[in-house]
Amino acid sequence: MKIIQLSDLHLVGKDGVSLYGIDPNYRLYKAFKSINKHHRDAEFVVITGDLTDSASPDAYEVLSQSIEKCTMPVYLILGNHDKRDIFKKSFQDFIGFDFIQYVKEVDNTAHIFLDTLVEDCSYGELCSSRMSWLKEKLEKYQDNFIYMYMHHHPVDSGLYEMDNEANFKSNKEFWELLKGYKNIKSITFGHLHRIMHTVKNGISLHSTKSTTFQVAYKPESKVEYLTNDEKPTYAVIDVDRDGNTRVHHHEFLDEDRFYLGDY
Repeated sequence: MKIIQLSDLHLVGKDGVSLYGIDPNYRLYKAFKSINKHHRDAEFVVITGDLTDSASPDAYEVLSQSIEKCTMPVYLILGNHDKRDIFKKSFQDFIGFDFIQYVKEVDNTAHIFLDTLVEDCSYGELCSSRMSWLKEKLEKYQDNFIYMYMHHHPVDSGLYEMDNEANFKSNKEFWELLKGYKNIKSITFGHLHRIMHTVKNGISLHSTKSTTFQVAYKPESKVEYLTNDEKPTYAVIDVDRDGNTRVHHHEFLDEDRFYLGDY
C-alpha cells in the first residue's frame, strides 16, 4: 500500500499572491501534477495541516478546486493556521464529530486522522473529548494495523521554539494512552516544515517539508528562522504486508532536472 503525504500548504486564496516570495497555490498545483503522474497507485493523499495561511474562505476554495484535480482520495487535517468553522463550510464531508477527527479503513489497516488545533494558538493539544474519541477508536481497531496522522509533532524536534512554544501540549497523555496498543505502526505529522524521522516505543514517526516555505535547522537558536532556499517535498509512504513503513521524500518542483546515472 502506498500513501502520499503533503503538508503545510499555507494557501493564500488568490493566484499569484506571494508568501515569503513564493506562490503557495502554484506549489500545490505542481505537487498534485507530480503525484498524478507518478503515484496513481496510491491509496490516498493526506495533507497534514496548515491548509491555509490565514484561514480565508477563498483559500479553502482554492484547496477544494485543487483536490478535484487529484486522481485519488485526499484526506485533510487541520493545523494551527486553520479555522474549523470556516473549513467546515467548504468541506462538508468532514463534518460529524465536533472536531475534524475520523477513521478510514483500508483492508486490514485503520487510518486515524486527528485534530490537534487550538484556535489562535501555535501549539496543539488533544482535549479530553478528542482523547476519549481516540481511545474509543484504538479499542475498536485492536485487530488492525493502525496508522495515525496529525499536525503537531508528538516528539521533540530539537528546535527550541517548536518544542517549547509551538509544541504538542498533550504529549504525556498521548503516549500514556498509546502504550496499551502494540498494533500502532506509524505516526505521520506536519508542522515542522522539515523532514524528520524517529522511533518512539516501537512506533515509526516522520514529517515532510512544507510545499511552500521551510523552517531552518538551527537547533542552537531560540528564535525560529524561515528559509526559501530548501526545496519542498512530499512523502511517499510504502507499507508492506507486515505493516512496516518505508518513506521517501520527493522534490517535485523541477522534475526535468533528472538524468540517467551510470553506477
